[in-house]
Parts: sequence; structure tokens; C-alpha cells
Amino acid sequence: MSGETDGAASPFDEEFLLRQAAGDRALMREVAQLFRDQLKAQMAVITGGGEAMLRYEAAHTLKGASLSIGARPLAEAARKMEAGLRRLAEGGETAGLDELLASLEAAAAECDAALAAFLARA
Repeated sequence: MSGETDGAASPFDEEFLLRQAAGDRALMREVAQLFRDQLKAQMAVITGGGEAMLRYEAAHTLKGASLSIGARPLAEAARKMEAGLRRLAEGGETAGLDELLASLEAAAAECDAALAAFLARA
């Protein structure tokens, strides 16, 4: 896929977000901050240990929101967590959920830090 390297992918794609904001840097900053707020809220639901279906819905929402700002690594981690929570909600096993959650938490922290750094300099 073009734009990808063998190294770790960037937590979010600033150029993609700028295109999504139609070149409006003020809007780009606002979207980034709103995403950080949503990230915190969705992660609270996912990590809260509540009903599997609610956690699944939060992972699904986080996946879509991540894609909308170009946060592909976070979207992928959320996709995997979403699939695991769907299995759990449908009466499946919890095996592997801890690893998926750890991966999601790491991706969320990396994305949040990258967004914070972006907002500090934007």
C-alpha cells in the first residue's frame, strides 16, 4: 500500500486530517480536539468492564472515528477489539481479549500523545 513503510505506522495522518478539514487548519485543530475527547469517552466504556455489547459498540464507534481522522493503527486495534467483543457478546470466549485490550490501550495512548503534540504546535 502506498505511503506505508516497514516501520511502525504514524499514530495519525496529519495530511489526511487536513484534507478532511478542506485545508482549514482551525477546523483541523477542532476536529483533533473533539477526537481526543471522544477517544477518552469510548476507551472508558471499552475498559469499563460493562456489558459486552456496549463495549462492542464503543469499539465500533472508535474504529470509525479513528478512520475519519487517519488514525489507522488505532482503527485497526479497535477493529480487532470490536471483533473480540462481538464474539463475547454472542456468548463466545473471553480468550485473547486481554491482549486485544492491551494493544488497543497502547494504540490509543500513542494516538492521543501524537494528537496532543500536534495541537501544541498547530
